[in-house]
Amino acid sequence: MKSNKNLIFVLFEGMLFIATLFFIIFTKTDIISALGILIICLLIPLFILRPYYGMLFILIIRSATDVYTENIFINVLNITELNFSSILGILIILWCIFIILKEGINMKKIPLFLPWTLFMISASCSLIYTVNFSDSIRMLTRLLGIYFLYFVSYFYFTTYKNKKNNLIKAVFLSSILPIAFGIYQIILSRGFVGPENMSRVYGTFAHPNAFAFNLFFFFVVFFIQYIYCQKKDYKKLLLVYLVILLLLILFTLTRSVWMGISVLILFLLFLYKRSQFPKYILALVTISFLFVVIINYTPLKYYDFNDIKFVRRLTTSETTLSSWQWRNKMWQEMTSYVYDSPIIGYGIDSYKTLREKQIKDAYESTYAHNDYFRLLIELGVIGLLLYINLIFQTLKNIFKKFLQTKNYKYLISFIGVLIIFLISSVDNILDTTSLLWIVWVYIAYLISD
Repeated sequence: MKSNKNLIFVLFEGMLFIATLFFIIFTKTDIISALGILIICLLIPLFILRPYYGMLFILIIRSATDVYTENIFINVLNITELNFSSILGILIILWCIFIILKEGINMKKIPLFLPWTLFMISASCSLIYTVNFSDSIRMLTRLLGIYFLYFVSYFYFTTYKNKKNNLIKAVFLSSILPIAFGIYQIILSRGFVGPENMSRVYGTFAHPNAFAFNLFFFFVVFFIQYIYCQKKDYKKLLLVYLVILLLLILFTLTRSVWMGISVLILFLLFLYKRSQFPKYILALVTISFLFVVIINYTPLKYYDFNDIKFVRRLTTSETTLSSWQWRNKMWQEMTSYVYDSPIIGYGIDSYKTLREKQIKDAYESTYAHNDYFRLLIELGVIGLLLYINLIFQTLKNIFKKFLQTKNYKYLISFIGVLIIFLISSVDNILDTTSLLWIVWVYIAYLISD
């Protein structure tokens, strides 16, 4: 029976692959779009015949192709343009609905059903009054993909408990290509160069910040594996991997993640080196004091430390306003929209459209750099409170697992997920689809029985 199923799978894949090749040839599709279409066509049979592994495989593909999935658009019936991220999201939605109906999954019995569903209702209702229907439908598609992926992954983790840890293997595989590209970009100085005129590694992601967010998540997952690893050789390899992750985080020049990883490391020191923690703090304070003395009262005070890009990233701005100043200026200017529609906002993913009406500089960012303020404008107080409730209930469920098991992997994960949601208050986590997919699948992994 199993061999027949394998044969059907191979034949189905082969036929679909050949048909897709003919479509690409006759439509003269460009190479990048063609690769995207081929990936999608290969995923369809896998989702149907090997759904659990299809779910894991999509996480690997998403991280490896982020730079393309977010930036290549296809016109759909002259109504809207969807990027490959949205198309993959639609594929995920259809597949999840198929699995839910096929397996008879009772979503109401799955943790976080109510907070997730209430938030999705708020986002969906905003389509009625949104100021940019095209952007709103793309964002809603993205959110629905995450929503359904969470519930289906929870079902599979509870149904196939013996295969549950395959997720960690999938996370590892999803990290290999981005990390390899990141190392390549460091060695050859081929990073992303923005207005700051500094080379920032971005791996396989559309932006260095997105790469940094994912690196932070990888660090949390692999540190837990390092702590519980029993094999010495494997543990050494994990330690090397963690050091590489820290190095790449440094070279992304993403300050919010620098702060996040610093907080996480301090927490880990307190957790595992509690008796020596005061010594570490004293050493940190002493080093900081000596550094201040050296750069102010020795010949080094004549050295321009801003020649070091990591220092310059922290101390200076390439524009007239610092990063924090222009954020505050933007938030203050956008506050007028809050007063005009405080209850329901202007529609999901309408922030950029509204911001474009205020700015004159074509190069000024239209991203909110604060997901909570963004949702306040897009979905009003109602939508923001529903999203905050979703985050609170998520963290509550993870912490409950720690209290039940006393297993530190839940506590470390709790802190890691909390930091990601805190970074969301100064950055654009909601626009980082690849991170949200893997984080919400990981959350399902944590809170499933």
